[in-house]
Amino acid sequence: MNERARGILPPFLVLVIIFTILYSLNTMMPLHRDDYDYSMIWGTGQLMTSFSDIFTSLFHHYMEHGGRMVSVFWLDLFLLLGTGWFDVFNAAMFASLVLLIFLHGRRSLSLDGKAVLLAGTGLLTWLGLPHFGETAIWMSGSTVYLWTAVPAFLFFLPYNLYLAGRWKHNGWYMVPVMLVFGIMAGCSVENLGVTSCVLSVGILYLCHWNRKLRPWMVSGALGTIAGFLVLLAAPGNYVRYDDQSSPFLQHIGNQFAGNGEMILYILPVILLLNLSYRILQTHLLKQRGIRLAPVRMEGYRTKILLLLLIVLLVISYFNGSFVANAIRDACVFAVLSPIGLTDEKTISHFDNVMAGFEEMAIYWLAVFLIFFSVRQALGFHKENRMLLKKSVSFSDLFFFCPSVRYACFLFFLAFFNNFVMIAAPTFPARATFSSVCMILMGFVAIFSLDEISSACSGQVSKHVLLAGALCLGVYTVSASAVILHSVQKADAIRIEIIQKSARMSIREIEIPPLEFTNRALRHVYYEDFDNGVTKDGLIERYGLDDIIVDEDADLDIPTAETQRLYERKEALKDKEELDDHEDYDAEYPRDS
Repeated sequence: MNERARGILPPFLVLVIIFTILYSLNTMMPLHRDDYDYSMIWGTGQLMTSFSDIFTSLFHHYMEHGGRMVSVFWLDLFLLLGTGWFDVFNAAMFASLVLLIFLHGRRSLSLDGKAVLLAGTGLLTWLGLPHFGETAIWMSGSTVYLWTAVPAFLFFLPYNLYLAGRWKHNGWYMVPVMLVFGIMAGCSVENLGVTSCVLSVGILYLCHWNRKLRPWMVSGALGTIAGFLVLLAAPGNYVRYDDQSSPFLQHIGNQFAGNGEMILYILPVILLLNLSYRILQTHLLKQRGIRLAPVRMEGYRTKILLLLLIVLLVISYFNGSFVANAIRDACVFAVLSPIGLTDEKTISHFDNVMAGFEEMAIYWLAVFLIFFSVRQALGFHKENRMLLKKSVSFSDLFFFCPSVRYACFLFFLAFFNNFVMIAAPTFPARATFSSVCMILMGFVAIFSLDEISSACSGQVSKHVLLAGALCLGVYTVSASAVILHSVQKADAIRIEIIQKSARMSIREIEIPPLEFTNRALRHVYYEDFDNGVTKDGLIERYGLDDIIVDEDADLDIPTAETQRLYERKEALKDKEELDDHEDYDAEYPRDS
């Protein structure tokens, strides 16, 4: 094997593993919620059966709902082709996203044998992307967020490499290519579309000022502007905006909620950046001839407490979630009841949050346990932390290290990408998808530094990081696979019931609720059939009257006897209505 093959093969295997994991999860994810609406020509109730139907549906969607033409095209195409094709391409798209984050972070096309850093990027992308099951596995969500982020980041790769002095392809063939990808970046999702326009035009001005302008930069910037205008000008945007109008102060609150939830998801990244900050401070201090105090063991009480809490929560998780239930009841009694927030909707939302409490708590506590252990192994006990804080400021590192400045720009860009949604009526955490990718690029930029890699290669710190990464990865991936497998089986039975009932002209169906509510840190996104979106889509697609989720219902496949009982029930219902009508006529006779 030659030197080039040895350098490229391990990273390639990492990408194959990432693809395999995502493909396995995708094959278990059934159609869900908006998938049923988009499988029909938008707003008509007619099932899509040909390629031309996709463009008919796109037109209706643009006029009536919104301008995300790129994502809707991919969604309609794969709903027409079948989920099998989507499973393959979606897994490849996620592996491409990890690779693009890695390349943008290092500002180089060379993987350079960085298999461990690439694997770490893949794990942090898996852990850090908000509502992963909703944005990277579910078909409708993936095409909105994953399938728009990848073309946008691919579009900006030549810009980034050119500014770093590592892009030599400046031929005229780049002009139409960048125009097409620019349109896709501008017509992605609202916040990424704005950021794409601002960034491409800003780079255009910078290169013009430095007399380094290239024709493909102009076509790329024009493409983003054209794509964003297509996205913004959709009549359906204003229809939907009027339906969701809310006070402007609420928009500011949405920013706090969306950014706050994003920060919770990227907690491992924040803690690793904290360690890298200490490492760079130490490096700068050594250059000044100052040494840190020797490694000292401390913090045993904190680590033991975290370990005990993790054990308690694991026991609770597998025994009815008694800890989460106790906290829930206490919050309702002490917080919600005194301020009068005990209506059904509020309690339902609160229950939804608490349903994943123990999963998230176990995860956060494990992350902090790993962080404290690595910090101790690196010698950052209290005395050394105080010395570093007093001796080396952030501005020292900012001007000392170009990678720090580049990472800070990416962090600023991420929060700008969130802030442009200030005018939106809602700002859910899933909308921070592209911002998290930018933060991960900054993480890669910092951890590509030799000072960081050499410090983390110590015997203890390396083993703790690898063991922690393995535990978190195995825990979340295996939990997602187990839950999605249960989802797949439950959904298949329900869909079979609906299909057979529709063929038998049974228009009202009763099914029992799902037995599981676990979401594996939201890596699983699935709601029961009584949610409005799934229910309405299924009713329209199969010509039903109603789908009722009832605890007393049986999960039985319809038979001829079921059909006879249903027809008799309908006949009795019609007779009762007729009798009521006759009683009314008898009491209030009509004029002859």
